[in-house]
Amino acid sequence: MSATFETERTRLRRLPERGTFDRTTINGILDEALMCHLAVIHDGGPVVMPMLFGRDGDDLILHGSPASRTLRAAAEPVDVCVNVTLVDGIVVARSGFHSSMNYRSVTIFGQAHRVTDLEEKRRLLGVIVDHVLPGRNGTARPMTATEIKGTTVLRLPIQEASAKVRTGWPHDDEEDYELPIWAGVIPVSTQYAPPVADPHLRFEVPMPAEIAAYERPGEKT
Repeated sequence: MSATFETERTRLRRLPERGTFDRTTINGILDEALMCHLAVIHDGGPVVMPMLFGRDGDDLILHGSPASRTLRAAAEPVDVCVNVTLVDGIVVARSGFHSSMNYRSVTIFGQAHRVTDLEEKRRLLGVIVDHVLPGRNGTARPMTATEIKGTTVLRLPIQEASAKVRTGWPHDDEEDYELPIWAGVIPVSTQYAPPVADPHLRFEVPMPAEIAAYERPGEKT
């Protein structure tokens, strides 16, 4: 594994001071995000698909229906691109031009590989379950062989990647600071309400601890 994720494709050409190729930063953003967007060329045109994912060490794990044209295309030996973005604030500048967002994002380039071994697919699908609901794979009903065989699982090595982060206040033109116009930041955060039991529960089942105390890993805004 290379000591850096920086390549010609991941090099940041606009506002490079916001970028980093640090593995800890990139993994932290991936672990906090719930969904990614997978982009691939299919039948001569671009296709983007949102999906749940997981991280298995230095690999991103993607999954979906075998009928998905995006996953079928991504499973071929072609380049794909994956992005995740976390929005932390709306930056309200004195001008519309300088208004922005505080955010953390990761972009990954590479080629995904189809996982075919049944037990490895089982393990990696469990990685995705635990990415969304940490600890849930150990308390949910085990997946059946039919369910596993009916799911496409792709492994995308995290070898070409970059993170881009914006924080802080508006960056207005110097003369605009003299204008009587409000400016600042509207913080954005994701909040999780108390879990609600399925009305079809047929038993008095205690709520698992990982559900009752649910939160995402990583930086809190």
